[in-house]
Amino acid sequence: MGWFSTRERIFKPAKIRIAFLAIATAAFIVTEFGRYVYRPFVRRNAIQDFGLADSIGNLGGIIVQIFFLCAVLNSTKIQSYRWAGFLSAGYIVYEFVQPYLPKGVFDWKDIYATIIGLIISLIVLWFLWYKFPPENEIRNK
Repeated sequence: MGWFSTRERIFKPAKIRIAFLAIATAAFIVTEFGRYVYRPFVRRNAIQDFGLADSIGNLGGIIVQIFFLCAVLNSTKIQSYRWAGFLSAGYIVYEFVQPYLPKGVFDWKDIYATIIGLIISLIVLWFLWYKFPPENEIRNK
């Protein structure tokens, strides 16, 4: 079994893929609403939202990427958790590298948002794997 994916699983149909894709789509819509509606509204009205408007891209973006990637690759339970950790670590490393990039700005709120997005993703992954157990697991009801 591959660490992140296997060729055989990519083409294998699974019900959980639909759930992964639905969550990625919903998270994308919420994130883009946050960027183009919520963020300008907060800034225009000088509302204190504890940095949510500024870090909505990280919070929603990590959720979108985790679930979209799991849907495309048809990740197993352990692979989905690995992808969540790997992508979140990448977001955090990228945040630390940004000051060395053109126009890059380091922001602790983005790191906190990524961690919160990871926690939300892990909770949703746990719930999905509970509702759609892997084929080789027998769930007692």
